[in-house]
Amino acid sequence: MSKVPQRPELNALFNMPPQDAIDYLQAKGFKIGWDWHETLNEAHSRAFTVAKVARIDLLQDIKKSLIDAMQQGQGLEQWKANITPTLQKTGWWGKQTVINPAGMEQTVQLGSPRRLKTIFDTNMHKSLAAGRYKAMMATVETRPIWVWVHISISNPRKIHLARNGEARRYDDPFWLYAYPPTEWGCKCKVVARRESDVADQNLTLIQTQPKDIEHHQVIVGKSSFTGQDVVSMQTRIRIKQQDGSESFFSPAPGFNSHPASSYLLDAELSKRAVDLVGVDKGTQQIQQVLLSRPRLKAHEAFIKNSLSDTPIQNKTSTVAVMHATDIEFMATQKQAFENPIISLGDQLFLDKRSILSDAEWVDFPRLIAQSWRVLWDQANSQLLYWLPTIESHSANQVVQVAVQSKNGVMQIVDVAVVERSATVDRLNANTYLAIR
Repeated sequence: MSKVPQRPELNALFNMPPQDAIDYLQAKGFKIGWDWHETLNEAHSRAFTVAKVARIDLLQDIKKSLIDAMQQGQGLEQWKANITPTLQKTGWWGKQTVINPAGMEQTVQLGSPRRLKTIFDTNMHKSLAAGRYKAMMATVETRPIWVWVHISISNPRKIHLARNGEARRYDDPFWLYAYPPTEWGCKCKVVARRESDVADQNLTLIQTQPKDIEHHQVIVGKSSFTGQDVVSMQTRIRIKQQDGSESFFSPAPGFNSHPASSYLLDAELSKRAVDLVGVDKGTQQIQQVLLSRPRLKAHEAFIKNSLSDTPIQNKTSTVAVMHATDIEFMATQKQAFENPIISLGDQLFLDKRSILSDAEWVDFPRLIAQSWRVLWDQANSQLLYWLPTIESHSANQVVQVAVQSKNGVMQIVDVAVVERSATVDRLNANTYLAIR
């Protein structure tokens, strides 16, 4: 049996089997990042990354050491003792003058006891929070009320302490942006309760409306090798208490990468829907959620944020769910994917912005839900969705959305205007197969 870490703040999170947390960390890919701000936001939910680690093999070593620590119940000091010789042997230690991604010499701090503590705490707390999130999602029928629990060893953050005991439904929009940890060193957690516990335990039940959530850009620092301002998106949530008073809560810039970020929330909801009522009805339920007013508003905010004068944030918006027929076809092609939801990344959106009008991009979830033809591109292993006729294109043209599994995640990889006649030729040549 695995030992339980002896650090009090980790004991508070380790009151559940850590396998879900281990699975979360194991499932991450790898991302090379130089400055700390390149290793945040939603990309961090899917990728393991450490600032200024420019070698995949070293990232692999660090990630494996953290998984081992979690499996064996190691604390910070034991993990540091195990990983430090590896880092020193590879030269990733101390202050060094190196060549940065801009090709310039730069003196940087690589490995150090302080940096190792940050790496350990950040990855442990996020992975454990993800495991807790998954476990709570499995019990929402009986425990749909989620309660913020403040945990602090010393010097509590007053704004986090103020959240202690606040209860919200599991599907409250608040959790999309503020599922702890919500900043460096945050050790708060969420616990699930029954609906009857609201009255029995005198819980403060709060409901968040979409209009209570605002997004704005903030400068979080400067690039260490270009000197340019680094901009990140920050979320500001209005919290209305039952007595009529109001306050605001903002996760730290970059902390939109928690387990309840859009992709992971939708992935878990879709899995649960399919498990409960089957593929056909489950995907229909998710489609209804994606076309609900709050979700369409969230997508609209994604589009507007992406259009603003700000660097790419590596954000995604869930815009569609695969039809049951598409899922069955993918199985015949032995195509592996985690779940049927389809996401659109801000980078692709900006690259393909001119294909549709801004209004059509805002309406994109409805458009792709109305796709009237779905094909399979055998050469590129892609699903091809044909959107409803767009007035700005000729009668022989169609807007085609290509969707592909990337590390198990169904992503839109291209949006293009194609000639119908060319598609007919590919169908006749069996380059394309008709799905529906």
